[in-house]
Amino acid sequence: MLGATVSGSCSEQSLQRAEAMGMESIYDYGSADLSGIGVRFDVVYDTAGTMPVTLGIGLLRKGGVFLDIDPTPAKFLRALFNRRLKPIICTARAEILDGLAQAAGSKKLRLPIAESVHLTEAIPLLTALERGRKLPGKAVVAID
Repeated sequence: MLGATVSGSCSEQSLQRAEAMGMESIYDYGSADLSGIGVRFDVVYDTAGTMPVTLGIGLLRKGGVFLDIDPTPAKFLRALFNRRLKPIICTARAEILDGLAQAAGSKKLRLPIAESVHLTEAIPLLTALERGRKLPGKAVVAID
């Protein structure tokens, strides 16, 4: 949406869906050894919060940053000495959510919707997801 070339990792079952969403390079996280891919990136964003810091930093080009959504005191301390590591703590803000909604509405941001449920069915769906149910996309909870 902002002109970046996007690469990513996903399960083998999701490779085609990731390609259809516009990812240029896609790695099967079940079998790919990311430390050996030879490609380097400007930004590595670990959206699952499971990538070891050493691996994330090792995938960077000179000047690149590793965004880590699983901040720990040790990572904050390490970030003081390595400016390439950026632990993330954030809070959703109305203007950011509004921008995302506008981008999705204009089809600039494509989100695969796997399941849509009414608000009255939200708790069973969330419970199933917390127990390990996988969806091939996002779940949407509607209020009307």
